[in-house]
Amino acid sequence: MKHARPSSENERRALKSAVRMQLRQCGGQDSAASITRVSQQQLSAYGNADNERHENEHMPIDVLLDLTLDAGPVALTEICRLSGGAFVQLPSTHSDGVWAAEIGRAVKEGGEAAAKLCEALATGGTITAEEIRELDIVREISEAIEALIALRQHCNRVINAGEGDE
Repeated sequence: MKHARPSSENERRALKSAVRMQLRQCGGQDSAASITRVSQQQLSAYGNADNERHENEHMPIDVLLDLTLDAGPVALTEICRLSGGAFVQLPSTHSDGVWAAEIGRAVKEGGEAAAKLCEALATGGTITAEEIRELDIVREISEAIEALIALRQHCNRVINAGEGDE
């Protein structure tokens, strides 16, 4: 038994519009086709909302990833919006840090954030807006996140370079 789709026709048309914007951001369909596994014609179909023949042709997730990595999260941002969320770009780090230093920073920053949270909890069993401001908890958490992002990006660089593979 086939059930009704959760997405509406208007939402799927908005998605196709976002795909067209993504392709423009990549320099056009030909340019986009050169960096992914599908042809210019197929990319055209993914963005075509005017021809019934293409209404159920949508971009595979790996193709979206290629185009997002090339030109930013244009279509991905629309998918997030359509699903009731928002795309939030994490801060980028470009350091080629040393493992021990990056791990140490992540542990230190995470520990500092946890300590501030525990300090706030200790004064009443909950964390108030006033405590968040006074203890600068948002900044502490942000610093921990940024340290973990740097560590994650180092891991990704190692994986992508095949570093340490025998």
